[in-house]
Amino acid sequence: MDFLPLLVFYSSRHKNSLNALLGALQNHSEWNRIRVLFCTRESELLRHTADNKYGLILMSVMTPDSEISQSLLKQCRTLNSQIKICVGGPHITALPLSFQDCADWLVVGEAEDTLQDIISRTFEGVSLSSPRVCRPTHRVVLDRCFPSPIKLGKYGFIEITRGCPHGCHFCQTSRLFGTDVRHRSQEAIFEYCREMAKKKMTDIRFITPNGLEYGSLDGRSMNLNSIFQLLEGIKKIIGKPGRIFFGSFPSEIRPECITPESIQILREFTDSQTLVIGGQSGSNRMLARLHRGHTWEQVLSAAELSVQYGFKVAVDYIFGLPDENEEDQKATLDSMQQLIKLGATIHAHSFLPLPGTQLADAHPSPIMPFLRRFLGMIARDGFLFGQWQTQEKLALKMRRESLCS
Repeated sequence: MDFLPLLVFYSSRHKNSLNALLGALQNHSEWNRIRVLFCTRESELLRHTADNKYGLILMSVMTPDSEISQSLLKQCRTLNSQIKICVGGPHITALPLSFQDCADWLVVGEAEDTLQDIISRTFEGVSLSSPRVCRPTHRVVLDRCFPSPIKLGKYGFIEITRGCPHGCHFCQTSRLFGTDVRHRSQEAIFEYCREMAKKKMTDIRFITPNGLEYGSLDGRSMNLNSIFQLLEGIKKIIGKPGRIFFGSFPSEIRPECITPESIQILREFTDSQTLVIGGQSGSNRMLARLHRGHTWEQVLSAAELSVQYGFKVAVDYIFGLPDENEEDQKATLDSMQQLIKLGATIHAHSFLPLPGTQLADAHPSPIMPFLRRFLGMIARDGFLFGQWQTQEKLALKMRRESLCS
């Protein structure tokens, strides 16, 4: 083949992960023979699938989207049986065989190096008699690839740390990227910022499981000197017009990391108006069961300190946690009242039993009427945002499907 059409399903929910893959793919020896077609809508993917005689579809799948993704890929198969399909992401990492009927390559875990090999095999015309599950043989070194495919004019958030040592029982991150933290070096980050500055793109945002773990050897203890040098260096590159957003999505902060020393650094160098803090519950019993590694009192202390230094605060909560009882939900309600008195807002989620996590087979607890009424009231008053009701319905649907299977 003269060139390979690479059909990337580039939806807003998956841009960050796909940018990382394409940033790495720029190093492929056959890069100049790869024709990347960005498909931001289902209709675009279907159109490009029909219009190209051959090619490779690239898709990242999250569990809430898995059913829709399967349906879309099956439509692509029907339109063009010559198109190969490669899927990865957190859902595939946990349940790769769930997509064996609609994909050729099922990528488990980190995909940068695996995708390089799949592209080479596609160029070689390798024929597969059955779907192939691909697992990485080693951890990706972040410095070896740009955070996004700048050769295609795509710039985005900078992934500065990968891996999370905390292993919260509801979260897929540690399963997807491992518990050993890896940091992109300061110089590699500065190089990317300089490339962005050349394009007059000087709003800098980051991807990391915990914004204040950058430079830490274990991902638990902070390296404030490294964070200071990172933010100071970026500020010098982007100048006065530039802005640094740190500690907001997708670089939230764990509550135990907010100290007078760390927040002073954020106050000095960042332009964030709101800090997003992972709280998850107001019940210490539930926090311990979730393996969070912090207490509710640390969440409150972090919020108080943030407000003291002039930040607004948004705190993540998960409702309907497994084994959550009335006392736990009352503690959560009381904790939210205390935060709202500080002026904080609540980022609301409902528990989803995500595959691959320790709570994959757990049942959501019902959100009790008193808590449901409170959530409605604070949403009306502007103190709550998030898709918790949609997630609650999805969790019930996932539960029904698991009982039928």
